[in-house]
Amino acid sequence: MGYLVKGALDREIPLHTNVNVEELIGDGERVIGVRATRDGETLYIKANRGVVLAVSSYERNASYAKTLGHQLKVESMVMPSINGAHLRLAGPVGGRVARVPDVTLLGFHVPGEEQENGVPLWRGALPFLGLPHTIVVNRAGKRFANEGFYRYIYYATDIIDGNTQTHPNYPCWAILDQQARDKYPFGSLMPGQPMPEALRVSADSLEQLAEKIGVDAAALGGTVERFNGFCETGVDEDFHRGTHPWGALMCGDQSRQPNANLGPLERGPFYAIPLHRLAGGGIAASGLVADQHCQVMGWNDEPIAGLYVAGNSQACLDNGAFMQSGITNARGLTHGYLAGRNAAGKPSDLLQQAIQRLGL
Repeated sequence: MGYLVKGALDREIPLHTNVNVEELIGDGERVIGVRATRDGETLYIKANRGVVLAVSSYERNASYAKTLGHQLKVESMVMPSINGAHLRLAGPVGGRVARVPDVTLLGFHVPGEEQENGVPLWRGALPFLGLPHTIVVNRAGKRFANEGFYRYIYYATDIIDGNTQTHPNYPCWAILDQQARDKYPFGSLMPGQPMPEALRVSADSLEQLAEKIGVDAAALGGTVERFNGFCETGVDEDFHRGTHPWGALMCGDQSRQPNANLGPLERGPFYAIPLHRLAGGGIAASGLVADQHCQVMGWNDEPIAGLYVAGNSQACLDNGAFMQSGITNARGLTHGYLAGRNAAGKPSDLLQQAIQRLGL
């Protein structure tokens, strides 16, 4: 991000903060500018080449989140300004919206960590759920996924039981023992650092812990016993935890062999941390449809002249269901390049080159 800002400053491109774009302006044939406000003043800005919508997603807009996704009681990791401005702006000029499956993460809030205006800072639990001496259980006290691979466990929380019309795997809890606390961080809490009481439930035994969180004690005890057996053999027979190289590297302990993600829960006190459903870091299910030049498409399948979209404002139709570990910035950079080339009258032929190379 720093290089992008420096590149703009080196080229004497002005950067305006605290500006809110209210609407797109068109001349009947193309988008030619925007109407914006800053400190109560109305600004009209002409676009000689085009307008690029690159404002991330809509996660902090509760109404949009409810109607454009299927997540229930979801929190957000992003700042309050990520409120769906791209959809509000492109809608009146006919911008088409599409969606892929929701990106539902699991996370937690460490008391005392807030963003601007007291908004809670939600932390993703991804790096910590697959660590040794830690499991995730549902309301039945059972594991339901490979905690060491985010796509597995995150999709599993979205499963709906048609008979009961409930999510059987949500609510859920991260269960860990004192070994985990002594060895590994959990969010911003370093090894050995006390966990705030508002974050967790603790007990000297698994039976007591199960009672406190409303989970069947026998089921939780059986789950931990079975998991501990897997830790002895190094093979998770239920969910194959530790078999994904990504999971072993990103949320495992490389010093533990033969499985970096397995370690028994056997030393109290034991902890239960309620996990909350999080919208995925600006990667929303729905966004604006674009063509290969990142021009926003209308409902008539024709590009809207002078209007482009980049980053998480664009529907994730290029990489499909769920996020692709760390590719968000790469998507944004690519979209910006393609939009800029096309707006300058020099559209990129990268797509055609790729098709030729693949022999498609």
